[in-house]
Amino acid sequence: MGEYYNWVNVDKKEYICPADFDYGNKLHESMHKDSTPLFALHSLLMDSWKGDRILWFGDECSVPEQSSNNVIQLLYNHSAAFGYPGDAFDTICESYRNVSCFFKEAEKDVREEIGYYLDEYRETGRLEPFNEYGIDLDNPFDGLFFMTGKRRKYTVNHTKKIYYSLDETDILFQDHTKNDFSDPLPLLLGYGRIKEPGEWIGDIIGVSDQRPEGYSLIKEIYVDW
Repeated sequence: MGEYYNWVNVDKKEYICPADFDYGNKLHESMHKDSTPLFALHSLLMDSWKGDRILWFGDECSVPEQSSNNVIQLLYNHSAAFGYPGDAFDTICESYRNVSCFFKEAEKDVREEIGYYLDEYRETGRLEPFNEYGIDLDNPFDGLFFMTGKRRKYTVNHTKKIYYSLDETDILFQDHTKNDFSDPLPLLLGYGRIKEPGEWIGDIIGVSDQRPEGYSLIKEIYVDW
């Protein structure tokens, strides 16, 4: 079936799931430059996720007990504290909040999922296995669907002081031909069974419509397929 990925904020203990936006969540499926989950990510990076550490995390890998990368080490610590040492994906799904529910674009699927939770609660008096969206059972849709995803022009690595723009940076396949439809961010921040860890994992990533002063434009980025 393949490995499935979510956008994960390890500092806020939150994530967004592309499937909630009726979008594929395999490694490359959310790389399209017009991907709705990527638009949602950009909006979070402009708002409540600003300055936090994020990654594109797969469900078929474990994290080591010791890592030189601060994000991977934190994920292990979270998994161990939750009782799943090394099993970070299940830890994320069962103890982090899925904030896809903030977005209007995810409303259809999220409302349906919450409906299942409410049916279960009415039948059993409890939510199992967990309250994924962190809803208030007395007012389950309060505070949801208030954001809209929007792409920003520049993707910025504040740690390395570099940035790219799909208008100015050449996104290239390994054979040097141009890729006009992909955003490389899932590869730069990806961690999973089927790929090497992204070189930006652990860095502070942001987005902006203003060119970042004092930062260097990346002229070329190669994608691995």
